[in-house]
Amino acid sequence: MKAECLASSSSGNCFILTFDIDGMPTRIMVECGISMSEIYEKLNERGILLSSIKACLITHAHQDHCKSASKLNMPIFASKGTLEQIKCKGRELIPLTPNRVLNGLFVMPFEVEHDIDGSIGFVIKTKEECVIFVNDHKRWTANLSNFKPDYVFIECNYDHTMVYAQLNELKKYKNNNELEDAVLKETNIKIAQHERNINSHCSLHGTIRGLEKLNLTNCKAIFLMHLSDRYANEYKMKNEVQLRFGIRTYVCGRKGYIK
Repeated sequence: MKAECLASSSSGNCFILTFDIDGMPTRIMVECGISMSEIYEKLNERGILLSSIKACLITHAHQDHCKSASKLNMPIFASKGTLEQIKCKGRELIPLTPNRVLNGLFVMPFEVEHDIDGSIGFVIKTKEECVIFVNDHKRWTANLSNFKPDYVFIECNYDHTMVYAQLNELKKYKNNNELEDAVLKETNIKIAQHERNINSHCSLHGTIRGLEKLNLTNCKAIFLMHLSDRYANEYKMKNEVQLRFGIRTYVCGRKGYIK
């Protein structure tokens, strides 16, 4: 499998995965949360024709994951809830069931906890390889231990020590001071933003817990996705995951590319 990251952040997500199926390179897109002009531009930089991509998988209906779904001239695969929300003609993926996406390529979706209905992760399988892809989420409950992924793509949105420390300081500041209305409003907004992250996205600690639930005996590489612009430390995250599992770990960049 060869992976290309076109974008990975709350501003947009888009990945190209290329598999060897019966000696033929077979490309799929996972997420299409950037504009069509960006997709064309970034594919051109990598020497990839859009027409060579045979299908698109979408994890959920937030715009930074599905922005160009209605404009792609290829089969779209997502959960029933996601297809209903994005109002896009597509093919429903049945949870916890192998769904044939292309000849020789199957996807088993599993539900994840996020703040929008229909959010799923994917087990992507060919005869030779297995990929687990789980983007925006707090956790998942499906038992995936029977799979031995060759590669794992997983959200690592924020450094939990940083976010919890800031949240506690904001709450102390609010409770211990008589704040003017404008300051109180701003403080409440910041508290709500932190609480939303905690309840709907995966921290470094959550990423490690999720990886611990997987059978990583065959895993060649881990790719960390959707890092927060403000609350992530990519060097700490990459190093902690790599040290914990002894598996080569990469970070998917906000504007694309993998490092």
